[in-house]
Amino acid sequence: MIVKKIIGILIGLGCMALSVMAYFSNEPASKTDFGRITTIGVSILMGNLSSKKTITPIQPTLVIPLAPKCPACGKEISNEFSVCPYCATVLKPKCPSCGKEVTHDFKNCPYCGTVL
Repeated sequence: MIVKKIIGILIGLGCMALSVMAYFSNEPASKTDFGRITTIGVSILMGNLSSKKTITPIQPTLVIPLAPKCPACGKEISNEFSVCPYCATVLKPKCPSCGKEVTHDFKNCPYCGTVL
């Protein structure tokens, strides 16, 4: 990587040196605007091509999900628990009529309509 940059810098400097030498020579082509633009353009192009950076891909990071917490005591619990082992809060309440799981904030069971 560093070797490529050094080679590119040397090539760019060489092109610039050649363009300066051509400018001060008695060559009629180097005295025209086209000759000057061509030599400067080639030196800039060689410098830009040699200093291209490679893009390294971003490594994926591991995301560890946080354990759920009891809504009453705030301690970490498992997703499988129905009751908090620390404060005995019912984590997955069930409808008294149909027995399906409901959440604490439901006023009515969405399955059978029973008032909770």
